Amino acid sequence: MCALALAGLASVVTPTVAGAGPETPKVERVRPLSPDPLRAAPGVFFCEDLETITDLKGRFNDLGLNDGRFGLTADDPFSGEKSIQQTYIPLTEIPEGADPGNAGWVWRFFGDNPNGRVENPGKYETVVARWYHKFEEGFTPRDDTHFPPKMAQMGVFRPGDWSGAYRVYFWIGGEDGHISIERRTRAPGAHREWLPNYECQWRFSDPVNVGRWIHFELRVALGKGKRADQIQAWADGILVCDVVGDDLAAGYREYTLNGMQWDCYWNGGSPVKQSRFYDDLMLATEPIGPARTGLNPVIVLSEAPVEAKAGAFEVEVAEASQKPLVVAHTVDEVVTRHQVPEFEYTVVWKGSAAEGSKELEVSSENGEFVGPRAGQDGLRPNALHMVRVRQEGPSGTWSEWSRWHAGFATTWAEATPPEERTPPKGYLLGHARK
Repeated sequence: MCALALAGLASVVTPTVAGAGPETPKVERVRPLSPDPLRAAPGVFFCEDLETITDLKGRFNDLGLNDGRFGLTADDPFSGEKSIQQTYIPLTEIPEGADPGNAGWVWRFFGDNPNGRVENPGKYETVVARWYHKFEEGFTPRDDTHFPPKMAQMGVFRPGDWSGAYRVYFWIGGEDGHISIERRTRAPGAHREWLPNYECQWRFSDPVNVGRWIHFELRVALGKGKRADQIQAWADGILVCDVVGDDLAAGYREYTLNGMQWDCYWNGGSPVKQSRFYDDLMLATEPIGPARTGLNPVIVLSEAPVEAKAGAFEVEVAEASQKPLVVAHTVDEVVTRHQVPEFEYTVVWKGSAAEGSKELEVSSENGEFVGPRAGQDGLRPNALHMVRVRQEGPSGTWSEWSRWHAGFATTWAEATPPEERTPPKGYLLGHARK
C-alpha cells in the first residue's frame, strides 16, 4: 500500500521529452455493466442511458438543439450504443451578429417544479446528480487556455421565474480549466447574492483529462436555517469539493430543488470545429458514485497519445481509498479551496496488452492478481478502483507511468439487497458520510 497526493490535479502533467521515450498513454474508459445496476440503488429517481429513446424531448423538459448540433449520436458512447454529442462550429463560421457561444442543453424537472411536466413530484431537500462527460481527443481550448465554462447546474424554479431562488453551477474556470463550483442565491434572508467561488484541485489543463470519459457528480443538501447548506462535487471518483455551512437557501422552503441542467454554452465561442459528449445521466437523493463494472472489467485504452509503432502496454489496477479533505482557504467563513486530495493505493492486479491491442480484460489470463487479491480470479466487490498505464515504444523504451485515473466501482456482491447497495469502499463522502 502507498499513500500519496493525487498527482496531476493541481499541476499539469509534463509530456515526455522528445527522444526520451514514448508518450504516456491513458485509459479512455473502463467498460461499465449494462444496464447499470445503480438504477436500483437507494434514492435513485431518474436514470437515462439514452439507449431506448430516439430523441431528447420525451425525457427532458426544456432543451436546445443548437440547430441540430446537440443530440443523440452513436459516434462515441460511454455505455451502450448512444450518447449526447455537442458539436461546436468555429468562430470564423459564426454569422455576423449571432451569439458565438450558442450551444445545446437539456433540463430535467422534478419535485415541486411549477413550470412543466414533473414525473417525480414532492419536496427535494437533497439531490445528487451524476453524469459522464468527455471532451474529444485533441479538444482545443480558446487561446490555448479557456475551456467552455458551462457543464451543469442545479437549482430552483418558481412560477414564471426561470432564474429561481438559487442555483449551483458546476462550471470550468480559469486558464487552468479547473472545476469551479459557483452559487447564486436570491432566497429571502441570504447574506449575499453570489457566494464565494470554490476552486477544485482538478483541472482539464492536465492532458490526461481530455480524450476520455470521466465521472462527475454534484450533491446539493439544504440544511435547517441560515448557513446550513452543503455543496459537494466529485470528479473521476474523487471528492473535489465539500462546502459546509453555505447560505444557499437560508431556510427558504416554499420551493425546493426542482431542476437539473446539462449545458454546453461557451462564452466567446470555439476556435475550431470540435465536440464534447454526455452519457449515463442520473439523479438521486443519496451519493451515487462511478458506474459499476463486473469483477473482471474491460479496460479500454485511449487512441492517443500512442506511438505510431507502439508495442505492448502494461496496466496496473489499484483499490483506491481517499483521505479526508484538508481546508486550504476560506472567504467569509466559507471554504473556497481544499488541499490536493490524497489517496491510499493498493495494487491488486498487474497485466499487459499485446501490441496493437486497445482493450484488456482484468483477468488471470491477461495478468496476475496481487496483494490482497492474490490467488483470486476477480476484483473486490463494491470497491473504488483506479488504473495507471504505460506503453512500450518502437525502440523498446517505456513511457512514464500515467498517474492513477479512470476511477470505476465494481458491482456489489451477488444478491446484495437494494437497501444495502452503498457507495463503493474508498469513495469519500466527506461530511455526508452516515
